[in-house]
Amino acid sequence: MIRKRLVMLVGAGASAIAISGCGAGEHATFSDNLGPGYVQVGQLNYQIQVSRELNPFDVNEDADYLKGFSHSQLALPATDEWFGVSLQVFNWSHRAATPTRSFYITDTLGDRFTPLANPSPNPFSYVPTSIPAGDQLPNIASDAYASWTQGELIIFKVPYADLPDRPFVLHIVGPSRQAQIELDI
Repeated sequence: MIRKRLVMLVGAGASAIAISGCGAGEHATFSDNLGPGYVQVGQLNYQIQVSRELNPFDVNEDADYLKGFSHSQLALPATDEWFGVSLQVFNWSHRAATPTRSFYITDTLGDRFTPLANPSPNPFSYVPTSIPAGDQLPNIASDAYASWTQGELIIFKVPYADLPDRPFVLHIVGPSRQAQIELDI
């Protein structure tokens, strides 16, 4: 009986190690976003804080995330909606590094959505600036970090018709490596 339990514990431990290698953590290239999952692209680690539909008529919060976009960018067809991905980027290395500018979302049918150009000067927008060694984006003294999302936003336009084709996956594209994070919406 003790031997059987020992074998079960060793098997469970080995399974946990194998599963943890597939998901979040240092050097991971995929995370399912069900917990504090990180993926690594280059020497930086990326984490989704929240991903959700945005309501431009919500003057208490969401309208601020869309400030700075031009009138033509804000012209949203009745068949589309705003979708925001709040992101943190960590530099756990010993030298400064700049995060990628290249992202896209796919759905289960392979449809691809690219983000809008970031408006300036919106304090919540994702702006890939050099991150010093041991630091993060957004900086903890920033408005983006002080918001409830604690991340910088990447904004997409997504057709309503594609919402049932979830889960969406955020692709983070670096110069030599790509990582993916499944989005929770």
